Amino acid sequence: MRLLQAGVLALWLACAGAQAGTAPAEQGSGESVLTMRVDGELTIGTQGEVEAYALRTELTPDIQKMLDKAIPKWAFVPIEQDGKPVRAKTPMRITLVAREIGEQKYEVKIDNVIFAPLTKEDREAAERAAGKAVARLNSLQSHLYPKYPYELFAAGVEGIALLRLRVNSDGSVADVFAEQSSLYNVKGSPRVLDKARALLEKNAMGAARKWTFSVENSSPGQKHMVRVPVEYVINKKPDEVERYGVGVWRYEYRGPRLDPPWSKADDMELAVGVSDLNSGEMVSGNTPFRLRDRSVLNQAL
Repeated sequence: MRLLQAGVLALWLACAGAQAGTAPAEQGSGESVLTMRVDGELTIGTQGEVEAYALRTELTPDIQKMLDKAIPKWAFVPIEQDGKPVRAKTPMRITLVAREIGEQKYEVKIDNVIFAPLTKEDREAAERAAGKAVARLNSLQSHLYPKYPYELFAAGVEGIALLRLRVNSDGSVADVFAEQSSLYNVKGSPRVLDKARALLEKNAMGAARKWTFSVENSSPGQKHMVRVPVEYVINKKPDEVERYGVGVWRYEYRGPRLDPPWSKADDMELAVGVSDLNSGEMVSGNTPFRLRDRSVLNQAL
């Protein structure tokens, strides 16, 4: 595992730009981690056992071996249809996290697993199976995308903010909340880095309030919950392979995740963090796939 080359925030970001109307992120200080996203699919049996799985992401032998040892141990709440347990298949996104525990030594854990269609291929397959789309983000015109904060652009800082939105039945955005944010490949004092995260969050939220979604099969007054990652990357070409995409270790300075004030406890709700998604991916709705004990994810591999 190789630590990606780290940049340094410009000093004036702390002294000027980050202090200009941008308070430190409310969720507190972040942490430095390496993360990787792994895509695949999984089938559970009638007793909630892992019956089969396949990983589509190309992995090194050591990471493949770790996951091959961990995944078969998972146990799910059985999926029922007409009151009877049935076999069920789902796409999955596994997020790995590596933390440094010594000089050039890392501890790898499964940070999260999302059982939902995230890739373009999986989303299209899910929509064909369902025959409808509940809440889908329209193609945005370029002027609706957030402008890169000048302070961060000038300092060469890249990152991502995960937004959770409540969308009205007419497609307008009712509420927006920054659940979590990360900076890419940056080291510095937590005070400065957290100010930079706050700047990303504020910028992304401001743009998202102007977004419009395409909503189908919605009742008047109904609210749709949608999570959207907003990524800030410098000099990224449209046809460029994702530098921070699936199967690649991503160095993040990551803040803790917060729940929005309107959130209610829901066992069926997808647990999603900023490290789980790539640019262009969107998550909405709930999932019937639930692990009996999510603590099995946070174990050293």
